[in-house]
Amino acid sequence: MQPLPLHSQKVTVWYWLTAAFIVGLFFFEEIGPSGLVTCTVNGTRYEYFLRNQLIPALQQRGCVDSTIFMQDGAPPNIATPVKQLLNLHFENDRIISRHFPTAWPTRSPDLNPCDFWLWG
Repeated sequence: MQPLPLHSQKVTVWYWLTAAFIVGLFFFEEIGPSGLVTCTVNGTRYEYFLRNQLIPALQQRGCVDSTIFMQDGAPPNIATPVKQLLNLHFENDRIISRHFPTAWPTRSPDLNPCDFWLWG
């Protein structure tokens, strides 16, 4: 009899929601010995995702210059390469995040359109 795993398998998925469209779903996965496995999001993976997935998708829609980028202050979101990339494409005045002029509110209840529309 196989013992039950200590933790269930998890999926790390990301998407972008605007008033006009949804970009995504993007899964954070890596190739392991037995195929694709989910992985933890860190600053390097998040910066790679922004640079190679999200920003090109927004550029393709022609909306980078009018986008306000909002994210919480999770450690991967405020890694130095991530902050530099965001500032390059969105500039300080269109970024809502910790360590930017418009900070994500401290102890925010994280109520946003995702909480309301996707998982109620």
